[in-house]
Amino acid sequence: EIEKASIAFKRVYGDINTTADETEKMVRNVRALATEFTKYGVAVSDTMDMAAKAAAMGKTGADLLAQISQASKLSVLGQVDQQQALDTTISLTNAFGIATEDLAGKIDFLNAVENQTVTSIEDLTIAIPKAAPVIQQLGGDVEDLTFFLTAMREGGINASEGANALKSGLASLINPSKKASDFMASFGISIK
Repeated sequence: EIEKASIAFKRVYGDINTTADETEKMVRNVRALATEFTKYGVAVSDTMDMAAKAAAMGKTGADLLAQISQASKLSVLGQVDQQQALDTTISLTNAFGIATEDLAGKIDFLNAVENQTVTSIEDLTIAIPKAAPVIQQLGGDVEDLTFFLTAMREGGINASEGANALKSGLASLINPSKKASDFMASFGISIK
């Protein structure tokens, strides 16, 4: 399984200018990192598979290793699927523009939210990929998203429905319909 995952990783790692030696070095680095996570019950082959998925999304070098490390940490802390954790960390870096070196702090924040509120890491891993782009487009950050999601969870709304409500409601503010614009204009409010 490890060899199969290594082959899958080699197929997608880097770009046309990446040498075979660079790819082999990264395989060794990923295996070493994967071996570290076995103490938390994560199989080396699972981490290698996750690395292949991150590499297929264009992650390379130190960014790839940080992405894998933080996604594995999120997966272990929240007891969520590694792919779900990877999607969350990719959303954090892409949608919110969080630098890879700052990702650890955000994962720690998500863990603190889980420990102190009704919102679980699983809830956050469901909501972040769905609602992050819209929240970011309005100038918000991951802290704003967790605030809104926690308020919804406390009101009995599950994470998926809450994320969809945030996404559609906030998207309507960004690009209001003519009917909504006209209705608000009747009150003297310009949505635009």
